[in-house]
Amino acid sequence: MLEVSSPLRNNSKTTVNYRDTLKKEAQERKKNILHLILKYLLDNNLNSVAEVLQTETQTGLYHQVCENIDLDIILQEYQSYYYTKFQKNPKILRKLGENEQLITIKKEKKSAPKEKQPVPKPEKSEDAFQFEIVTLSKEPSSSSIKSKPLSDFENYSPEWREMADQVVKQIVPRNLGVTFKDCVSLNTTIETLKEAIIYPLTYPQLFEKACTWKGVLLYGPPGTGKTLLAKALACETPTTFINVTSSAFVSKWRGDSEKLVKVLFDVAKFYSPTTIFIDEIDALASTMHDSNHEASRRFKSELLTQIDGIVKSEEVFILASTNTPWAIDQALLRRFEKRILVPLPDKDSRNDILQYYFSNNGHNFKDEEVATFVEKTNNFSGSDLKNVCKEVEMIVVREKLQQIKKGGNRQNVGRHVKSTDVINALKKIKPVIEEKDYKKYIEWGAKHGAV
Repeated sequence: MLEVSSPLRNNSKTTVNYRDTLKKEAQERKKNILHLILKYLLDNNLNSVAEVLQTETQTGLYHQVCENIDLDIILQEYQSYYYTKFQKNPKILRKLGENEQLITIKKEKKSAPKEKQPVPKPEKSEDAFQFEIVTLSKEPSSSSIKSKPLSDFENYSPEWREMADQVVKQIVPRNLGVTFKDCVSLNTTIETLKEAIIYPLTYPQLFEKACTWKGVLLYGPPGTGKTLLAKALACETPTTFINVTSSAFVSKWRGDSEKLVKVLFDVAKFYSPTTIFIDEIDALASTMHDSNHEASRRFKSELLTQIDGIVKSEEVFILASTNTPWAIDQALLRRFEKRILVPLPDKDSRNDILQYYFSNNGHNFKDEEVATFVEKTNNFSGSDLKNVCKEVEMIVVREKLQQIKKGGNRQNVGRHVKSTDVINALKKIKPVIEEKDYKKYIEWGAKHGAV
């Protein structure tokens, strides 16, 4: 006889699978809720509560909430859905009744904290400064971002948050390891940047009436140290440093570029003091209208509007760099109160740069030898001189590789660098810019510069 399977048995199996699915979905929802709560606590700097939640639930050890997702966005979307469906706002909270009590958590008694001893204030002498000196914080800019979540912004919305997250990704950390000491022979430019950013923060009372520069344009040949100055500024100053790139801020979709620029300045003001660095600004604001993409034109128009809208109290500074200053739109050029040529290094500067790189690599040359190198490096930029020093190192490495290929000892370090190695490197490395091209920068600066 044929065995007939019971439909009841199949139905019971399906029911069990369905219950397991519901159970897994409920567990997944619970885990997601805990992670959302944890992220909300951390975003609002409620670290003690977040630590307790992590300890008791083991939340956040192996997963984290995806970008652009948080409790605030979910609540706003729920309120919007509820209003669309029922034509009224949902009621989230209610007042407690007379006989109701707030649910509290029993806490163990802790010993009373020790009272902090007041720190005595130093007595003011007659020769003391008559203005306040503010100590600059050396904490990375990311700490201020964590303690001030974007959800605290006044005109916060899910669309604004999505664009603000793109801007936050462009914030440069302060651990790049670059300082002003690495910007050899650029003291004049460094002093101008300090006047614009560092001194107003250090000596605020000196700048109550004096208004310093809100925009500085660095122009000059490639490789003279414009981007290096920006990196040093990001590391040396206690400001939020936002690096603007064309790929991140120019969108082909109509209206997105303008919105991104507006959100950029919103975030800059929200996390002020802030430095906005626009590298190769000529790519975004060129005078060549025919070749400009419409998105670039919209970007430039909104950028002009936002720069004009910066007031002194907002502590937002614009730094830009370009290799072709004559290609920048004049309307934008006017917004940069300081237009500084970052020049090719002269003899003394080339001497300092070569000594800097040689000493960093552990090489010591006589002054007469370095003077010979300097004479052979006319029209070399700082980047060109760095390439020469790299080539010198590689000459020694290549010799060692040849010895190893012939069966030599791999453990022995290569020989010391000699002056002849530098001469040979100079025969291979040539300057990027010619003297006639460099004259264009000098002529443009004589007409449009503002040192």
